Amino acid sequence: MSADPLVAVESLRVTARRAGRTYPIVEDVSFQIEAGSLLALVGESGCGKSLTAAALLGLLPWGLAIASGRIRLEGQDVLALAPAQWRRLRGRQVGAVFQNPLAALNPSLPIWKQVVESAQLAFGLDRPAARHRALELLERVGVPDAAQRLDDYPHQFSGGMRQRVAIAVALACNPRVLVADEPTTALDLITQAEILGLLNRLRLEQGLAVLFITHDLSLVAEYADQVLVMYAGRVVEQAEARRFFAGPRHPYSRALLGAIPRLATPEVRLTDIEGLPPNPLDYPSGCRFAPRCPRVIDRCRSEDPPPVGDERQRVFCQRPWAAEGI
Repeated sequence: MSADPLVAVESLRVTARRAGRTYPIVEDVSFQIEAGSLLALVGESGCGKSLTAAALLGLLPWGLAIASGRIRLEGQDVLALAPAQWRRLRGRQVGAVFQNPLAALNPSLPIWKQVVESAQLAFGLDRPAARHRALELLERVGVPDAAQRLDDYPHQFSGGMRQRVAIAVALACNPRVLVADEPTTALDLITQAEILGLLNRLRLEQGLAVLFITHDLSLVAEYADQVLVMYAGRVVEQAEARRFFAGPRHPYSRALLGAIPRLATPEVRLTDIEGLPPNPLDYPSGCRFAPRCPRVIDRCRSEDPPPVGDERQRVFCQRPWAAEGI
């Protein structure tokens, strides 16, 4: 890792307060993202991926709070900032692309106004300069006939085009960090590939540090530099992407990868994971994956799993699969 990554999250802990008690929701999450790199944060729904992103953006839902840890963006400790300072940071240093662009965009405003609203606030653009900036951004993200569509409204765009507009909104102030929270979930496979290709092109051209959140490992195999797997609020495996896809070591990671259909081996049965993730307000002791793990031993149910491996591939497990050479 570089000495000065654009994003550095250290031992992040997010808690919820209910009936006078404090519950850990996200625990001990650490990662770094360098300029021009894409980190894929993966796992089942409810594992803490979006809450980790919300903490990074300072947008945690009511009732949740960052209890401990550090978040640095371009070397700046954002947890030490006042709320007004953090608001100014969003958009300028870190942009966000959310899962549902139809919900993220305002149905009552034309596209050009939404694309450049943050840039107008940040740089004081007048109307002609703002429209020109909106046109530049829409063309950059591949919206066809962008000049003729500046005054259109969100409902006049397809799902894929709305997502491109949402990406343009995130890029309006030229941020160095981009958080993409499941931006392809509601799209067909061809459009998913187009959006991922667009994000990949932009991060290489502009040197963005991208946090890409998804529950679908097949989406990130081609583009990710690092993979971080979460389960029940904890990191269970973190690895260089090529090492991870060559041989994940955690049983949960193996199960996720084994659930992806492969055209080359259609006769191979897909992996299923019995049971359900635990309730965040009632996490089990020891390894949180133990109740569903096929390799569980008694120690797994009573002791927290130790880190195994090095910075190229680290897994938190009592009985990890053996590392596979690359």
